[in-house]
Amino acid sequence: MTEAGGTGARRAAFAALGRQLFPVRIGELARSDDGIVGFFLNDDYTRFHVVDKVVASAALAGGRLSGHLGLLGTVPEPEPIDHPYLVLEDTLLIRPGDTVRLTVLMLPAGKLHLTSGVLPRKALELADDWVTPGLARAVPSMRVGPVLVDPAEIRLPNVASLGGNQLFTRRTGPLTWRDDPILAATMNAYLPKMPHEIQEGWIRVAPAEETEAP
Repeated sequence: MTEAGGTGARRAAFAALGRQLFPVRIGELARSDDGIVGFFLNDDYTRFHVVDKVVASAALAGGRLSGHLGLLGTVPEPEPIDHPYLVLEDTLLIRPGDTVRLTVLMLPAGKLHLTSGVLPRKALELADDWVTPGLARAVPSMRVGPVLVDPAEIRLPNVASLGGNQLFTRRTGPLTWRDDPILAATMNAYLPKMPHEIQEGWIRVAPAEETEAP
């Protein structure tokens, strides 16, 4: 308050600060609790910003009919990603007072870490009420087929990693689906009662039924 220049000097300092660009980073690979994959900036969904530029330089090649075959323990050489959809710079330059709209792609159980040049690192996480109901309805599935099954009694080997209450889900028409519980197949050989059909679909876990609160 007593510095030379008074109010005019403070206004000049605030104006100079408003012109200063500060680096800001969204997400942090070094933290195991960070769930950020990347983000879109200011509702521009034509460019995807990666969480860290190291991801682009250390990525392994992948895609349809491609993979990495070799001895166990060998590490394939990374192939740098070069695609116009990806923004490979992980730092934003923002002025104080600017509003930046982000659409963040993240794991629901993880946190968002924001690192800037002027404030301590900030960590945010989603409230359980926002994500738990949706995650409860997300169930794993595994594609199978074609398999020879009895349409009246679906007998297939259960997938050990999926647990109980497994269903066989498949299309019955262009817009219709059918779910049937899976009767665990045994080693016993028997003749079918009805003609079998060749079908294909997904083995998945039946979601827990919602119960009404008392």
